[in-house]
Amino acid sequence: MKYALSLFVVAAFAQAPLSLRIAPSTTTLRGADDSQQLAVTAVYPDGIEHDVTANVSWRLSNPALVEVSATALLRARADGNLKLTASYGGKSVETQVIVQNSTASNEFQFARDIGNVLTRKGCNGAGCHGGVKGRGGLKLSSGVLYPKDDYEWIVKGGVYQVLSAEAKGERTPRVNTKEPEKSLILLKATNSIPHGGGRRFALDSPEYRSILDWVRKGAPYGPEVKAENRVSRLEVYPATIALESKTQQRLIVTAHFADGTQKDFTHQALYASNNKEVATVDEAGIVKAKELGETAIVVRAAGQAASATVGVMGAIASKYPDTPRTNFIDEQIFEKLRRFRIVPSELSSDSEFIRRLCLDLTGTLPPPARVREFLTNKDPKKREKLIDTLIGSPEFVDYWTFRFDDVFRVSVNANALPKWSNMYAEWIRTSIATNKPYDQIARERLVGQGYTAASRHFLPYDVIAPINETMAEEVRVFFGRRLDCAQCHNHPYETWSQDQFWGMAAFYGRMFKLGDNGVADDYVVFDHPVHKSMGNADVDANIKVFHPRTKAELKPALLDGRVIEPQDHINPRTIMADWMVKNPFFAEAIVNRMWSYFFGRGIVDPVDDFRSTNPPTHPALLNELADSFRNHRHDLRALIRTIVLSRTYQLSSQTRPDNASDHTNYSHFPPRALDAEVLLDAISDVTGVAERFTIGIPDGQSPPRYAPLHTRAITLRQPETFYSRFLELYGRPNRLTIPERSGKANLGQALHMVAGNVYNEKLASPAGRLQQRIDAGKSDAEIIDEFYLAALSRLPEAQERSALLKLVSTSSNRAEALRDFVWALICSREFAENH
Repeated sequence: MKYALSLFVVAAFAQAPLSLRIAPSTTTLRGADDSQQLAVTAVYPDGIEHDVTANVSWRLSNPALVEVSATALLRARADGNLKLTASYGGKSVETQVIVQNSTASNEFQFARDIGNVLTRKGCNGAGCHGGVKGRGGLKLSSGVLYPKDDYEWIVKGGVYQVLSAEAKGERTPRVNTKEPEKSLILLKATNSIPHGGGRRFALDSPEYRSILDWVRKGAPYGPEVKAENRVSRLEVYPATIALESKTQQRLIVTAHFADGTQKDFTHQALYASNNKEVATVDEAGIVKAKELGETAIVVRAAGQAASATVGVMGAIASKYPDTPRTNFIDEQIFEKLRRFRIVPSELSSDSEFIRRLCLDLTGTLPPPARVREFLTNKDPKKREKLIDTLIGSPEFVDYWTFRFDDVFRVSVNANALPKWSNMYAEWIRTSIATNKPYDQIARERLVGQGYTAASRHFLPYDVIAPINETMAEEVRVFFGRRLDCAQCHNHPYETWSQDQFWGMAAFYGRMFKLGDNGVADDYVVFDHPVHKSMGNADVDANIKVFHPRTKAELKPALLDGRVIEPQDHINPRTIMADWMVKNPFFAEAIVNRMWSYFFGRGIVDPVDDFRSTNPPTHPALLNELADSFRNHRHDLRALIRTIVLSRTYQLSSQTRPDNASDHTNYSHFPPRALDAEVLLDAISDVTGVAERFTIGIPDGQSPPRYAPLHTRAITLRQPETFYSRFLELYGRPNRLTIPERSGKANLGQALHMVAGNVYNEKLASPAGRLQQRIDAGKSDAEIIDEFYLAALSRLPEAQERSALLKLVSTSSNRAEALRDFVWALICSREFAENH
């Protein structure tokens, strides 16, 4: 059979294809109701691919076994095996088709036969009846995640209450088994009576007929879905789509079941584009390109979600360059760039690289002498050797201790006492210094008890933190997921339930403090044993956790549903920690966070906000990084080395005309503002004047107390105890919550550059680098060169040097002119950013 050739195909595919590809490569149809959507892609000599599904000719080796519709939907007729051949543009491709049990019909299931209709039509979405309280008196679960609850609300009616399992008000069923056509679920969905959601399907639609038939049969629930018959994940083909404007691509959605089988869900899924200006998607899963850009298509079905990345491309480059690749990071990054027709920038210069690497690995600028040495070094392996030197340096330990102090929230305000804060901080520093495997770090933090350093995390203001807040933070840090929205109700956008939230929180329900004897710093953290013991005022043998909605007593339960029965003298958090570090989420979360430290954004961004509507820009890369991290036994240094060795990391920050607008695909190194502490240390290094950190907030009466001279900002272990107007202006977090830093400029920073003590006092200091060079009789050119090397790790361009020499020579005050030069240098974006 032959289908009409669309105009866009005629225009786009003037050349003959090199080959065809069909998806899926093999198909098994099981049962009378089974079907499979097909998609055919033409691959052209220039590497470009186009969906030609609507324009192929089909040939069946045995037409009696299956039929192929005009939309390339394959349906079973009779049992057997056959070959299906697709032809287009003089090329052919074939696939094997197996049909089994073609006369057997599926047994009715509410979740599948009714629930999938509600999902596909958006009825149980967060903006409709799947919202926190539902809408119009009807509450449904997102994606039929809880079919029994959905069934009760539809069949019995009633208004959902967030903190009570009881229905509110009079219960009005949405079905009418005596007069099925008058069922509210049909009248509202067809807009036969006023419906806030408008018409969802027509009176003559398959969806209407399915629901009507169900109500006529008495609206049964059907058998319970067995665990092995639940959908465990969705897979979308193709996962990455490169389209020219006005072209289209058909998606295929495959549901993978717990028992290992799979089924085509293309026509049972709900599709949504995150940016309809870039690309749209219809109910059938056909993506249509509109304007240049990139977006994600989010797919939902059976309580699961997946996504595909769509890039709408510009003009074809005359010849795409063959960019060298160092490791698997480059394979993933450069392959996507090629598909999206984005040409990567050139390799960074040596001066760019040494400055970037020193800041990223040690938080410090390389000294001028080291820069000169590196720039003149002809060793082809000098970059790799510099990486290894820096990773093995004490400065590396200082800097990455600072990073993990941040995310683990080391501070007096968060950890109650300086003594505790120091214990906690030293545990982190020792972990970094000894390259302790990250899974071990996580276990120690998650399980921390007794008087161990890690247990201090759980003692803000000398009490045990609320279990809901504690658990939510641990999941956010170690899983990269935000469950907070599920503590009062099922999450309206994701698959997290209130039961899951409190099941995880219950792991902390037995945690208590011991040592309320007037000596606060003797507090220890324990998990209450099951039997009655320790007649301490803080201990009650009946410590229990109750579900806030159902009021039922809770037992610790993992997110996968496994309930952990309490055991005497066994800390249940050990079981939770072991499960967490082995879960795929764990490695994904940390490699994504580490990636963000080098590129200014995560592959999923924000880094701790993994969700269906915020998919990764490079999912395959995220998986490979996580696999590599696990294979290297959770070695943070090995992960860092892999990232900085990649050509992706070593690309120049200088853009090309065709990649200047790219902000997510790493076609060039993204310049990013230095963190407040790193910037302050950098200013101190360039000017040669150490910062004096005041302990506490000056009150104008007591004599000031200072941290030891030459203390660096990144080594302040309790940052909130050291007052610094500069650090506050530039975004130092207070660590009361998980820090979210922002590199955005503000008016206060601009004023501080002009009148602040950090800039002005350091430049005016007689002990600073500038005055010392002047006193040593250095020429203007020598001073200019040294400051360029100290601040920017490069020598000035000829034009820059000439202009600066002229500025200084024509000034009536040489020292003042040189101070102005240094001030301009350390106020420049080139200095204040890592690039």
